This record gives sequence, C-alpha cells and structure tokens, in this order.
Amino acid sequence: MYGQTGRGTDAFQVRLPDGMRDEIKARAATNRRSMNAEIVFRLARDMEKESALTAEAEGEKGDGNTLAG
Repeated sequence: MYGQTGRGTDAFQVRLPDGMRDEIKARAATNRRSMNAEIVFRLARDMEKESALTAEAEGEKGDGNTLAG
C-alpha cells in the first residue's frame, strides 16, 4: 500500500504527549523496527482498518437487506 521510507522521502515533525516516545521506542525494540518504521507501520495499519470499516458500513447501507419487525 505504501512505499519505502528513508532519507529521501517526505518528512513530518510531530509533537508527542509525555511518555509516548518511550512507549514507541519500547514497542519498536520488541518488534525489531526503528521508531520511524514502528510509527509508519501503526499508522498504515490503522488507516487500513478504518478503510475496511468504512467499506463495510457502506456495503451495509446499499445491500437492501432490512429486517421488518
């Protein structure tokens, strides 16, 4: 879905709440990823889930299946 990350790609600074940097660092270490790779992985996973939920909800609206009491 997304390309490679690296020095030549788009950069974006973000301010993190207290403690979040340490949490990301710990999870990245557990998953053997850089902090950047961990953040990108989690953002991509969240966006994919949201897209799937949106598609599912739109499918339910248009399927014509309604329950009559």
